Parts: sequence; structure tokens; C-alpha cells
Amino acid sequence: MDISQLKNGKYFSGRYTDPGQYSGWFVGSFFNDENHPCKNDQLEILYKEHQSGDKARAHYHKLKVELLIILEGKARYNVNGNEVVLGKGDFLFVDVNNIISGEFLEPTKIFVIHSPSIVTDKTVVE
Repeated sequence: MDISQLKNGKYFSGRYTDPGQYSGWFVGSFFNDENHPCKNDQLEILYKEHQSGDKARAHYHKLKVELLIILEGKARYNVNGNEVVLGKGDFLFVDVNNIISGEFLEPTKIFVIHSPSIVTDKTVVE
């Protein structure tokens, strides 16, 4: 096998705590530069620090799944009317077509991962 075909040169290192121009999203399809090493249609990754009382509006995704990983802190989520409380080390996986909302109960550091990366796939529920 010719391994030279496996070296596309697309890689990047950085600090996930640096919010950059995309408000904490550091991998995804939303990068304007087609050659940016973090531009990826398969995955979106966000690092965010929330304060106690911050809220995530009720929404759902038709095409992408959502994975929330709590690094520090505590949050209460509601998925289709079911309450889920997450603390340090906990995660929540939400498949397509499920309504999710949340409230941060204390200062919280979180990763949010979506797959695939479709910027327009978020419907807010009023």
C-alpha cells in the first residue's frame, strides 16, 4: 500500500479555551477558508464556559446528533420533557428529532459535539 495517499496534510493544533472568531466552535463546516485545517463537514466541536443561570434554548436538529460532555460544573437538561442532570464527567447523547433545552446550575465547562456539521440544522422551539 502506498501510504503517501494517506497524508492529506490537514491537521491543526490549538487551545480549545481560545474562543476565536466562531464563539468557541473550533472544528466544523462554518470556516470561510476552504483550506482551513479545521473545516470539516463531518463534525462540529464547541468548548464553552457557562455561568450559573445561563440557558440553552429549546431546539432540535433534523440531521445531526448532539453530544454534550461536562468537564466541570453542573447542568440540568430537558429532553422531550424528561429531566437529566449532568455533573463533572457526565455526558448526554441526543439523536435527531429530539427537543433539548438546558440550564446551567453552576459555572460549567462543556464540550458540545455535533455530527455531521450542518450549520443550518437547528430549529428553535418557542
